[in-house]
Amino acid sequence: MGVEGNRAVAIGPLGTGIEALRAALPAFGFTLAARAESGVEGLSLLRALQPRLAVVAAAMPGMDGVAFVRRARTLRLIVQPDVLLLKPPGLRLPDPQALAILGAVTLDMPADARRLGIALEALASRPRTLPPEKAARLDALLNALGVPRHAGRDCLALAVALVWHDAGRLDSLKESIYPELARQTGLSPAQAERAMRHAIEAAWRSGEIEQQHRIFGDTIDAKRGKPTCGEMIAQLAEELRWEA
Repeated sequence: MGVEGNRAVAIGPLGTGIEALRAALPAFGFTLAARAESGVEGLSLLRALQPRLAVVAAAMPGMDGVAFVRRARTLRLIVQPDVLLLKPPGLRLPDPQALAILGAVTLDMPADARRLGIALEALASRPRTLPPEKAARLDALLNALGVPRHAGRDCLALAVALVWHDAGRLDSLKESIYPELARQTGLSPAQAERAMRHAIEAAWRSGEIEQQHRIFGDTIDAKRGKPTCGEMIAQLAEELRWEA
């Protein structure tokens, strides 16, 4: 399913502050497309609508907001949504750094438009990293392919994380991925692309052919013999999604 615009979904029962934010979200470019009463229903919404933002009540019966975020990161989604956790007074949550790794920030309730804007800005500016288990799996895949540990491998890992979060970035590597790699690594966009290309070439010279064929099958042009940067990034990100 394709992704249209900046759709948001709300997860949680009425009375948790969600209804107060409905009118405020459009001012920040989001349209609230649907609401689910529970975390289980919310996971179904993520699959169906592929939203870019999930506004989630931190306190919910059955599955609290933090458990919801953890479950969401295991789903096979085209877009992994940013998560805004609505925190009622007195509720204890994991520290902000632990939540950031999950792609979530908290918003203390009751909230106003100013604090909503600050929270959304924090979500937009956070690094798009992989959850720890996904990062470990990607590292194992790169090892199996024979990708050497140098700047090109680091750039590939960062690019795969970006595409795992949002597959739409593949439509515009030079505009959407390479500048972000440059920002995070200090390389120029051209240097980042060149480093990834060299890493792929090194892997296809000395890596395990069986592993390369297992992951890429017959998707690589026989004349070229190895994947392009875009093909490598896309296939590794998809491998992580299929393992959800």
